[in-house]
Amino acid sequence: MNVRRVAAVFTALVLCAVLVFSCSKKEEQKTDDALREGVHSQKHLEGEVSYGIYFDEEGTKRTIKLGKDEKELKIYIIVHFPDYIELAAVEFRLVLPEGLEVESDKFSPNRTMLLGTFEDGVSERLKCTIGPKHLLHVLTLNVTRSLKDAEIALLPSKESDFLGIALCEEGFPMVRASSFKAVVNPSE
Repeated sequence: MNVRRVAAVFTALVLCAVLVFSCSKKEEQKTDDALREGVHSQKHLEGEVSYGIYFDEEGTKRTIKLGKDEKELKIYIIVHFPDYIELAAVEFRLVLPEGLEVESDKFSPNRTMLLGTFEDGVSERLKCTIGPKHLLHVLTLNVTRSLKDAEIALLPSKESDFLGIALCEEGFPMVRASSFKAVVNPSE
């Protein structure tokens, strides 16, 4: 009778081990599938994330003609992203043409941290923000000389060579972005 009991306990232990091993393999497979899906979705998002410099808060005007006596203008830096994701951070570099200088910056109230400079590249941490767009900065620029076809651009940071966003998900996955220039006094 003792042998039967030992055999039953041994059989139960073997079955438990097989069950645990089987479940862990399924969990491992789910994790691998989720990672592959995450990588795929990040690649997919790269075509859906963009930055723009605009001359209006709605993000519709990318060109402006200044009058001869105008010595100041405002630009709006807006990031566009799908409304089914949450934005956690942004990274970009602002490139101004000669004749424009930053006078003041009104930044997003969702910003919690800033590292860097506009000239070399900034990384900004935000409270998790839902799309489809977010106004990051309203910059007042001084006009210091005559401008013609003056392009204002957002480019990758000099240090990291990255222009993009981080998602508000575990691990903060990063997604590359494109950008749209703005032009002051475009020639016809």
